[in-house]
Amino acid sequence: MNFISNLITSIRNAKNAKLNYIVWTSHEKSIQKNIIAILTLLRNNGVIRAFSFVTSKEKSQFVIYIKYDQTGKSVIRSIFNVSKPSRIQYISSKALWQPQSTTGFFVLSTPYGIITDSDARRYNVGG
Repeated sequence: MNFISNLITSIRNAKNAKLNYIVWTSHEKSIQKNIIAILTLLRNNGVIRAFSFVTSKEKSQFVIYIKYDQTGKSVIRSIFNVSKPSRIQYISSKALWQPQSTTGFFVLSTPYGIITDSDARRYNVGG
């Protein structure tokens, strides 16, 4: 869970510094599939422009391209982690609520994999 917090913090810092891309490194090979799933959801929902990754024996490096609109403002208004390493939040499918704006979404880890809140409501699963 700590790697998700680190990833989100890196993306938030890149947005605040108005960087075009960041290079995020992970030394754990076991989380590579989860990171790719999260970044794919962010790309498909228009939060990041693109990502790529390079794997070696000791580490994985992800290049994450931050998306900006025509005026130069980041499309990410806020990004945060609800669960913390000291307190993991589980939410049922009935308790899933809509974010404040219509463009926001949650990323959940469910038995169906890492999916958005709209997919979780469709499959009637929590995470």
